[in-house]
Amino acid sequence: MKLATIIGKAFLLCLTFLYFSVTSWGQSNNYQGNVSNLEQTELSGFSDDERIKLLLLNLLPAGMTETAAAEIAKALQLNIYNTNHFSVVGPAEWNAEIKDQDPTLADCHDIACGAKIGKLFRADKVLVGTLHSEIMLNENNEEEPSFVLSIRMVDTRTNITNFSDEVQFTDLQMHDELFRMAARISDNTLLIGNVLNTKQSGITLNIGRAQGIKTGHQLVISRRASFKTDNGEKTQEKTYQNIALAEVVQVSDLSAEAVIVQKISAVAQGDQVQTYIDKEKLISLISQTRKELDTQKRLKPKKRVIRLRQPAGKESSDYALWSNRFRQSKILHDRWLYTTAGAGGATILFLSGMIKLSGVMSAIPWIAGAGTVYSGIRYFHYRDLMNEFSTEGRSLGFISSSFTPQPSGWHLNPVPKGFQIAWVKRF
Repeated sequence: MKLATIIGKAFLLCLTFLYFSVTSWGQSNNYQGNVSNLEQTELSGFSDDERIKLLLLNLLPAGMTETAAAEIAKALQLNIYNTNHFSVVGPAEWNAEIKDQDPTLADCHDIACGAKIGKLFRADKVLVGTLHSEIMLNENNEEEPSFVLSIRMVDTRTNITNFSDEVQFTDLQMHDELFRMAARISDNTLLIGNVLNTKQSGITLNIGRAQGIKTGHQLVISRRASFKTDNGEKTQEKTYQNIALAEVVQVSDLSAEAVIVQKISAVAQGDQVQTYIDKEKLISLISQTRKELDTQKRLKPKKRVIRLRQPAGKESSDYALWSNRFRQSKILHDRWLYTTAGAGGATILFLSGMIKLSGVMSAIPWIAGAGTVYSGIRYFHYRDLMNEFSTEGRSLGFISSSFTPQPSGWHLNPVPKGFQIAWVKRF
């Protein structure tokens, strides 16, 4: 009886040990699985476009409440988003998702944990900042409370600080100062766009006045390059090779027209465009790229080219074709200009009442007015066509960049004591 009792207790003890071992092993596997899932999970929040993905961390407050710091962070996030340069994810968005993945990273203030969160969200940049209150003297030499905001923008791939700034403001100045800070962040960050389409006169870009692009702005055009590993497989990492430099000649709100000024390869639709709004950084980028393109051009293997008459003939035929199209457009431009002027003058004469019209003839002023409108529309059409041909001629080297075609006709020129009217005939 005693032997059976001892055997039963031993069996029960073995079962208990086995239960706790299996439970512990299962918990360990679950923890490792959670860590593996966290590393492989790509969290969402950013818009799927070419804008820079910026993750804004919680501002670290000092001498003020976290609620006030959170409100200022929201205002900063809105101003950065309104530059149309960034896709921004703020603390309210990423905290909600990160708590389900790794609660230890929630409410992050420093760049150490911010870099981890940025990589989880596949962010390009992480913005970390501190905010503290301070007493300042206003214009009347009176003390009033103010805030001092210091920010630092770090690249998530290299952990290098790309930009840092500090600003002091009061409650009334907050939105204006945050707007200026957001503009400085945008100006000092690489602006990325794409080539929408190409044509003989140049290229069209998907960035424009809303992103800070102006006429005369210079750009670097690059193309995605795929590299092969030792086993011959192509890598999926995004690597770009600079192939051309361009200059903006016309700007609209969300697009721009540019001409190629230097290239080592033909530009195609979908190629990436890079530039800076800040002049110093833009000059540095263009100078470095120009040296790079010159070096690659020199390193290309020299080929013996046998020049036949065909290339020269082709170039000559291209110029003859462009010249003929330009000349025909100019003739029609001048013709519709004279027609518009004549129809407009006739309309004014008929409406002035100097010529008495009655019966069916009373419809003549309306006919003359309709003719004025129609001929004016045709005139503006051929004027735009001439501008396009001029841009094409500059890009192909047929005319100099300073050449601006002007139609024949009357021109009003300012002189020291008034104006001078002259008839100009272009041949």
